[in-house]
Amino acid sequence: MAKDDSFDNFLKENSDIDLSVKTVTSDRVYSILSQAIFQGELKPGQRLVESKLAKLMKVSRTPIREAIIELEQKGLVVSSPPKGVRVAPLPTKEALNEFYDISSVLRGLAIRKAIENNNITENKIKQLNEIIIQSENFLKEGSLRDIANLNVKFHNIIEECSKSNELINMIDSLYKKSRERFSEILSEKDRQKESIEEHKIIVKAIIDKDAILAEKLIREHIVNGKESLIKEIELRRSC
Repeated sequence: MAKDDSFDNFLKENSDIDLSVKTVTSDRVYSILSQAIFQGELKPGQRLVESKLAKLMKVSRTPIREAIIELEQKGLVVSSPPKGVRVAPLPTKEALNEFYDISSVLRGLAIRKAIENNNITENKIKQLNEIIIQSENFLKEGSLRDIANLNVKFHNIIEECSKSNELINMIDSLYKKSRERFSEILSEKDRQKESIEEHKIIVKAIIDKDAILAEKLIREHIVNGKESLIKEIELRRSC
């Protein structure tokens, strides 16, 4: 690991973190390490060494090893031969443009098909509205990662209503190749507030059965997310 002690300071500042032997799990270690990556306490390119992390976090190497495997699967760290891993570099502007441009087309098509084929039932609309309400509650609490998870659920419901297995598989494949950090870096309060409002007008278009408008709105929604993400990444690179 790098010689700077920013991660050590991160652990000290978050004094509510409980890493006692009785409570520690790989999921908890993963949560702490991913949070440190998202907040920039573990910086792109920084090497993660199991033994040093275990000593610093006062846990055995097993949950550290398991957490690192999950971080690597989700693209947050990359292999660093001959041993160990490093925090993954921030995505380039070109990569983000490609990812979000493709995403906007696929998700726009999904919502248009779902509406045109009358597949979004009253129950599905109710679920979408419940997600919006839950997101607003989490926003008040500052639980931004919970909002990010609900955002995924919101879009999944719409995509499933397209009833197009091929389209759903394409979207799933696209997101499996993306960085989990995309949504996490987007978990800034101002952007999440905007995103929730955008979800509301998307649902209204669904209720009105306006497939063309809904497609336009969801594509704009994704572009807005992309622009917010690029701005945040450029800000981090300048620090």
